[in-house]
This record gives sequence, C-alpha cells and structure tokens, in this order.
Amino acid sequence: SLGVKCLPLAPSKWLHKLKGKMDIVIDNTCFDSYDSSWKALNSKGVLVCTGMTSIYSFQDFNVGNGGCACEAFGDIRDYQAKWAAVKARYMMSQTKFHDLWESFQNNPKKYQQELKYLCFLVESGTLKPKIAERVSIEEVPDAQRYLETGKANGTIVCLP
Repeated sequence: SLGVKCLPLAPSKWLHKLKGKMDIVIDNTCFDSYDSSWKALNSKGVLVCTGMTSIYSFQDFNVGNGGCACEAFGDIRDYQAKWAAVKARYMMSQTKFHDLWESFQNNPKKYQQELKYLCFLVESGTLKPKIAERVSIEEVPDAQRYLETGKANGTIVCLP
C-alpha cells in the first residue's frame, strides 16, 4: 500500500496534522490556489496539480454573493484559475502542473493514446482502480460534489 488517502476539501480539517509530512500530494481541486497542498509537503516532497474544480464549483459571482459587480471583465473565476496555474507552474518549488483540459486541447492524439494505454493497463489487471461508486450521467454533478468533500474512498465511475 502506498498510504494514499483522500482528504476533505477544507484544509482546516487536515493541514494541522499533515503540514510538512507528505512525500507527494496530488491536488485536483485547487481549493486555495494549491497553498495548503504545498504546505503539506516535506522537504523532498512533490506537489502534482491536475485540476481546478473548486474554483468553478462555487456559485456564480455577483454583488449579492460578495463577488465582482463588473461583468465587463468576465467571470472572475477564470482569472483565479489562471493565477493558480501560473503560480503552480512558475512560482512554487517542488510542484508539477498538468492541466488535463489544456493537454487534451493542445494534443488530442497524444491524449487519446495515453487514455488507450490506461485502459490497457486496467484491462490487463496491471492497474486496479478502487471504485467507490458507479453513477449515471444524471448523477455526475452530485458525484463531483461528493468527490470534492474528500469522503469518496476511491474513484467514481460514470456509466454509459
């Protein structure tokens, strides 16, 4: 066992216990611009940033929600996501940033090859993903919210 653990979304629930102790952290939510995940690393640890779902899962920003009232600049979450990506790519030591969506857009053939290889590894039994739950397409939004709580013990699979 690698000692893998899904953590709750809120760093206040886990960072005080894990600060400076982790060998590797994979962050696919970007709850706080990757800050808490980076702080959890030990001196030789590596942070792997793969997504920013938390930035986009919050309600739309408007004056009533304490957000930006000026729509001329677009969705403020796009700027938050860009800042988090720049920070992870160029400013945070011990950090690897891999934007899956950007990767797919820039090189769909390579993405397709990598996905086929992953499927081969699963089919051959080399890679054995732990499946927490199987959901229909209609249940995907709820499943994503559940994943972001850190309570899912494994992967959630969307069935056709």
